[in-house]
Amino acid sequence: MGRLEEIRKRALAKALNKDKKSLNEGRIQYDENCKERMHPKLEQQLRERNHSLGTHPIFPESEETHFEEKIMSKRFKEVVDNYKRQFDTEEANPMEALQNMMPLVAECMKVESSHKKELEELACEMIRKEYDMGEDDVEIIAELTPNITLEGIRTNPSPVVIEDMEFDNHDSLISAKDEVYKRRFINAMIQGASKKGHHMFHLADGKLTGMNPTLPSKYSKMMAAADYNYLTSDDSTQKQAGGRVNVDFKDGKPVIHAQAMVFPVLIHELVKGVMEVLSMHGLPEDEKLTEYVTGKADFMNAEPWDMRLGPAIWERFTSCIDPDDFDKKHHIYMDLVSLPTEEFNHTMREIMLGSKEGKQKIREIVKNIDADMERDAYEESIREMNSSDDTLGYDDLDNIDLSGLF
Repeated sequence: MGRLEEIRKRALAKALNKDKKSLNEGRIQYDENCKERMHPKLEQQLRERNHSLGTHPIFPESEETHFEEKIMSKRFKEVVDNYKRQFDTEEANPMEALQNMMPLVAECMKVESSHKKELEELACEMIRKEYDMGEDDVEIIAELTPNITLEGIRTNPSPVVIEDMEFDNHDSLISAKDEVYKRRFINAMIQGASKKGHHMFHLADGKLTGMNPTLPSKYSKMMAAADYNYLTSDDSTQKQAGGRVNVDFKDGKPVIHAQAMVFPVLIHELVKGVMEVLSMHGLPEDEKLTEYVTGKADFMNAEPWDMRLGPAIWERFTSCIDPDDFDKKHHIYMDLVSLPTEEFNHTMREIMLGSKEGKQKIREIVKNIDADMERDAYEESIREMNSSDDTLGYDDLDNIDLSGLF
């Protein structure tokens, strides 16, 4: 009996281990009634953390599934639901989604060709309003074109090694690697804000309808299909993006030059350009170190996963902001990326977790932003008073009622 009991225990343990393994092999959480699935290769990359952010120190600890798997489960459901709603279908199919998207791109380009200049100006207007950026702050060039150029764009597929980089000591090497990790996370947030931003066209539905009544609907379907394709096809089947953006400086002023084939992607690229400008506050002050960090962190093969994880990460960030302070999200973001790397990692980890500490940190940042805005407004009013030609003289005092002051 002892021998049989031992065999039974081993068989039971083996079965339990097999069940545990099978549970861990498919850890994206799908609704019971959801037949749609992420591409198996993408699920595997999430499970093995073989993606653009890897085992990033910002990701909160998780027991049964990785943090990325949790946020991507929610993201996938949102994308699938939106696709079904836009195409009025009960089931989404990756091949059909791709087949639906390409004709929509061609149709939108045809309609836009008669309103090209108007749409380009509208894109600039929307971005300036969203980010409160005047013409003195930044130059914006928006271009709708089928001929996307790569001039000024970093096109290295993999990280670039700076051969002549010399570190003071081993600690400075470790610090530089930490800066690379920080930049990698910031890149995902840039892509997340941009992916969310390409739905900003809804803010101009009235003007778009005036150009052509079908435009808002076509845009909604096109971008829903694009989002769905990104999560149901692997990187080998991804096509060249329909847009690009370059950020340069002229006399110290940022110049954002975006090109895109269609209006929603043009908005996406402009948002990415603005976010890149804001994110420069997160780079090291040393130019050589910045070259090392961006060379290691900014590469083409990372972009697909940045675009998949980014929207969920950006949403996690914005969900920690009080509704009354939501219009300050870009100021909050800039203050966060300006933090030293260790403090940035700690703060962003709490924000990703959605903890009380993370939300409190954001409230503290908002408080400082409000104080800065009040001070700037006060100083501006003083400057206006000092530059006014209507300065009071002694003779004017006789005409002023001072009784209310005493």
